Amino acid sequence: MKNTALTCTLLAAALAGALALTGCGADETSSTQPTATPDTAVTEPTATPEETPGEEGGDMGTAEVPEPDSELAALVDSIYEVHPVELMMMQTTAIDLADESWLTYNTGLTAEQAALVDAGVKSESLTGSQAYSLVLLRLKDAADAQTVADAMLATIDPAKWVCVMADTERVVTFDDKVLFVMANSELTDVNAMIDALPEALGIEYTYDQTADIKADDLTTPTEEELNAPVAAE
Repeated sequence: MKNTALTCTLLAAALAGALALTGCGADETSSTQPTATPDTAVTEPTATPEETPGEEGGDMGTAEVPEPDSELAALVDSIYEVHPVELMMMQTTAIDLADESWLTYNTGLTAEQAALVDAGVKSESLTGSQAYSLVLLRLKDAADAQTVADAMLATIDPAKWVCVMADTERVVTFDDKVLFVMANSELTDVNAMIDALPEALGIEYTYDQTADIKADDLTTPTEEELNAPVAAE
């Protein structure tokens, strides 16, 4: 019994220590995903938004995470071969086009605009609040590329992580693809990445737009808003 009690005590202490690192005051490599997420105002899942609780009331399991589109995932790998992004626990995951809340959070698109998309993936670090995101979409019709690109550049929140923000956003189109990348320039050079791709991958951009973001352009949550209790559903 003493051994069991000691084990429980040690586990509780370890959990408390881990939770202490989840606030905005922690460094970038140990902080968590945003404190507010689409609709639910709860912390974004540490794994991926596609992981959702089972539909049955008592089911504590998670839905199977869909595999990312193979063509798009391979293209993301090729991009990183040209311009490595050295963040911990980088992962390329599928974007659920049917979940409008997470779709808008990750791509800036509405459900109506998502109807123009055939498949999509995103690449981000899973370690916590690091201002870097790459989104790659394949469209059903290449003629809609600029429409989708403009919507992404105008709507994706460069401060979606809450504690950190991107200072550069760039979106390009080629063939039936739309590539959007945003990052804090201390993490990676977005423009250097995108400028290097045409020659390396044998592609030609048909549309190219950049946005430089300043902190003054955004409304930063106050400390009271960040620490406000979350209402129970």
